[in-house]
Amino acid sequence: MGGVLPPAERRSSALVALYVALSLLLLIVGERLPQTSLRGLGAFLFSPFDRVVAMMDRLGAAWIENQELHERLTALSLENAMLRRAGEENRELRQQLSLPGYRSPSLKPVEILALTGEPIPTAATLSAGAKAGLRLGDVVVTSEGLVGRVSELYGSQSRVALLSDPSVSVACEVESTGVLGVVRFTVTPRPSLMLTAVPYADTVLVGQRVLTSGMSRRYPRGIPVGKVKKVGADPDGLTQAVVLEPAARFTRLRHVFVIPGPPSETQP
Repeated sequence: MGGVLPPAERRSSALVALYVALSLLLLIVGERLPQTSLRGLGAFLFSPFDRVVAMMDRLGAAWIENQELHERLTALSLENAMLRRAGEENRELRQQLSLPGYRSPSLKPVEILALTGEPIPTAATLSAGAKAGLRLGDVVVTSEGLVGRVSELYGSQSRVALLSDPSVSVACEVESTGVLGVVRFTVTPRPSLMLTAVPYADTVLVGQRVLTSGMSRRYPRGIPVGKVKKVGADPDGLTQAVVLEPAARFTRLRHVFVIPGPPSETQP
């Protein structure tokens, strides 16, 4: 009786024989089978499982995204509360020192009709002019930062001298240190937006943001102008040559905002 196989082995042998028979059958008649119909049947049978798997993937991704959004919302709420408190303290201190408070600038949305200058635009034509309340000297910005100021005014259009125009200069400061300088665009030795008139003894680091300083009435304080890209020595050895990466992309301007300037500065 030693030749009789146990039940488990008999079942395994039967399954192996069945698989071999099916494999031989598929090899013989595989090309004659209606493959299109079989694929359609398989798709019909497995489509519910595919939908379930896809739904589970979407639910998992949505859960992860929801967690990330909750974390970001919490962080922003805490930051907003801190900023509100800092703003209140700033107003109290300025009142005690009899200093004027800051005002949020009003923004007038306008469209860029044309850009002038190659390869970097130096001027832009706006879709609004004197009829829309614009004045000479009004500051033009995007959500990223400073663009320029209105240099020519017409009835329904106006012209903006961009920050990339070498004739434009802006009094600025380094955000974290308060180092003062003047931002202007230089053509030689290569076209670059520079923070000039920075004493060699002042510390300026790559990555620091540069904002309008408010030293000129033409530009409100705190508008982003650029980020420090490179710091070197000026040929005279007394000042630094600070190269900036502009905050606004002058070659991709489409819509901008106009900030009305002080009355004494904006009258033609």
